[in-house]
Amino acid sequence: AALYLAQEQQGWISGNAMAHVAEAIGCTRAEVEENVAFYTMFYRRPVGKYVIQVCRTLSCALNGAEKVTQAFCEKLGVKTGEVDASGDFTVNEVECLGACDRAPVVMVNDDWHERARPDEAGALVDAIRAKGGAALSGCYLDIEKKLTAGADQALHARTGSYGKKA
Repeated sequence: AALYLAQEQQGWISGNAMAHVAEAIGCTRAEVEENVAFYTMFYRRPVGKYVIQVCRTLSCALNGAEKVTQAFCEKLGVKTGEVDASGDFTVNEVECLGACDRAPVVMVNDDWHERARPDEAGALVDAIRAKGGAALSGCYLDIEKKLTAGADQALHARTGSYGKKA
């Protein structure tokens, strides 16, 4: 939690922040640096307001993740890990985001976009500029949960039951 708080304050984790976290939690700076270097959710240099993370693991790679990354980079005029000229976007490649059946998957900050396609990357960037996270498709599990909750409520209103047998 300490690393998340440090990153939230300045948008990335500097050397000074790592030293402060190490002191606060009672470990060595090297141990903190190991965690920051290992986990892709921590940034060791400034990033844009929107961090576009493209999964590059097997399922996503087989479904065109490399081309999706390339399309984002071309649209924004950056290489992976760089911040675009507006300061709004950074594109990173990351390991598995855990939605292999919806590959390739893109995560923008904490929001999902599944079944990303290179030909849609430019339009997605424009939509994110206009709408933020609301432009993303979201995780299908959350979408299905909302749909199911709505159906359960409608069933309950009609029958007094939530679809479970007594």
